[in-house]
Amino acid sequence: MNRDHADVIIIGAGIIGCAIAYNLAKRNVKPLVIDKATGVGTEASWAGAGILTSHASTYEPYPTLCRASLACYPTLAEELRAETQIDIEFIRSGTLSVFFNQAEAAGLIGLADRRVKRGFSAEILTAEEARQLEPALAKSIAGAVLFPEDAQVRNPKMVTALAKGAANLGARFLLGNPVTNFVKEDERVIGVVVNAETLYADTFVIAAGCWAGTLIYQLGVPIQVEPVRGQIVLVETMPPIFQHIVDGLGIYIVPRADGKILLGATVEYVGYDKTATVDGAKQMIDAGVAIAPQLANATFVQTWAGLRPYAKKGPLLGYLPGYDNVALATGHFKNGILLAPITGQLIAELLTTGEPSLPLQPFQPEIA
Repeated sequence: MNRDHADVIIIGAGIIGCAIAYNLAKRNVKPLVIDKATGVGTEASWAGAGILTSHASTYEPYPTLCRASLACYPTLAEELRAETQIDIEFIRSGTLSVFFNQAEAAGLIGLADRRVKRGFSAEILTAEEARQLEPALAKSIAGAVLFPEDAQVRNPKMVTALAKGAANLGARFLLGNPVTNFVKEDERVIGVVVNAETLYADTFVIAAGCWAGTLIYQLGVPIQVEPVRGQIVLVETMPPIFQHIVDGLGIYIVPRADGKILLGATVEYVGYDKTATVDGAKQMIDAGVAIAPQLANATFVQTWAGLRPYAKKGPLLGYLPGYDNVALATGHFKNGILLAPITGQLIAELLTTGEPSLPLQPFQPEIA
């Protein structure tokens, strides 16, 4: 039989799928990346704000994973620039978390104290000190905590760079073509069906974001991954009024180098509805203006919504129960951009050596 055969087929060309493809290609494994969209990173990977933060003060597996991924970014940004000539705009801007009352202060100051005691960075600021860093902050803030190691990235550029880097190293992309079924032989997956054609591989990775659940279901594994809508508002100020990421009142404010500012994001369990609503935009704008009154005079640019992949035990990283050649990489929820570098590395290590550099057991997909 004449078989179109790949080393690895990755289903999903978002930032997670592209990061896995890039890391596999660097290890001389030639993946085929398949996606129903006509371009890479068109869903949550495009819609996100590109925030890279990790504020937890513990050494639990998830915070450890987040910190490890954040630590990858400086080298990865330079590597991608050299290999693809794409600047992913990695900026270590730091995050200023503002508080308005004693209850908010207690939580943030307690977190800062725990972080410092455990060797992580955080700095407690008075309201005056916070406004010295960011003069646009409201006079009503009571203080802030600075997390200086936090950063941001232009996520659409990063997905493009990862895909280009992978392609330069031999990865192939089949876009605008959904996987409609799996082909099994002796209870083992040997191929996927795309446009009524079977494409074969030794190993498969499901990295389809909040659409991964449908694919998993076809394999008879009841693991739920659901969409969570996040709405973002984009405004513009010139000259720029912020240098740091600012968060407070349940939102974040992300300044871009070009003077644009992102206000986000809602958390809505509304199924696969990507509608941007007046109420969602109003929530973001009202909170933004309360934090920085000058934003009331900013130019409104646009609003949009994306669907994050949520899994109760997420992220889900590892082989599917019952399959030794089908790996899952989804459920990153709000931290898909942050966790892309370490996810790509660990899944590539799992597939090539069987020995990931960080233990995946805490993130192993399990049947509920």
